[in-house]
Amino acid sequence: GAALAAAMLAACAPPQVAEPSELTGDWLVQQIAGASLNAEERIHFSIDAEAGTISGSTGCNDFTGIVTQFEQTVTISNVSATEMACADEAAQTNETRFLTVLPAVARFARNGAQLQLLGAGAEPDALILAREDNFATPAQ
Repeated sequence: GAALAAAMLAACAPPQVAEPSELTGDWLVQQIAGASLNAEERIHFSIDAEAGTISGSTGCNDFTGIVTQFEQTVTISNVSATEMACADEAAQTNETRFLTVLPAVARFARNGAQLQLLGAGAEPDALILAREDNFATPAQ
């Protein structure tokens, strides 16, 4: 009974609903609000959409938060970070920008191995991310 009902409900679901796996994964930040990061500036995080969690590193501090996804919309809330000093001013600037943009995320778009976390408006107040495993160093 219950399995059949679940299967029937799933069959009725509109096809454009995002699978949780579209957000779930390990991500490396490539751009914050239109500004690219250098290779040595590593801001990265993991999203577990099923559990509703995000955790990672700003390059200076570890952070955690709550991820709520509904179709193509996503919110990141309750973000908290450790309070270690950054190694330099550039890292501090990137951390500040990243932690400012994160709560402004309202929707997402997935394009192959790239994930865009976008604000409510059309302006590039977004994060552009690449799947972390794409940056694995190839064996020599």
